Amino acid sequence: MSAEPPTLHSRRTLNLTFNLPITKTHEFWDGLKEGKFFTTRCKDCGQLSFPPQADCPNCTGSDVEWVDMGTEAELVTFTYVVVTPTSFVENDPYIVAIGRLSNGLKILAWVEGSEVEKLKPGVKLKLEARKTSGGSPYYVFVVAA
Repeated sequence: MSAEPPTLHSRRTLNLTFNLPITKTHEFWDGLKEGKFFTTRCKDCGQLSFPPQADCPNCTGSDVEWVDMGTEAELVTFTYVVVTPTSFVENDPYIVAIGRLSNGLKILAWVEGSEVEKLKPGVKLKLEARKTSGGSPYYVFVVAA
């Protein structure tokens, strides 16, 4: 008998590339490249959605408009990730938070530039746009000054 149990672990590196269609949400990504934050609001029922939606998740209407969602937020909850998933193995431990914007939307994002000991529900946050080394836009929370 073998001393090691059988596994599905591979010793080969697997690189994956995802091409996500953004035809109906490109306004969000274009705005993010300029440091602006937009999302969709249904013209029929008024539902704000984040992430932006081509069709309203509330009434299923497809008549949506793009609105500025703002950057001011309040920390709702967070977690400090020490044991990172395989896809983030190159990253140091990090903080992921849910922040509530002034319009009520809840946003999930990494928190940059803060120590975990300084975070607690109610702390004022700000959304900021960033770019990866490859030039792809993304966003993070920072503690507001």
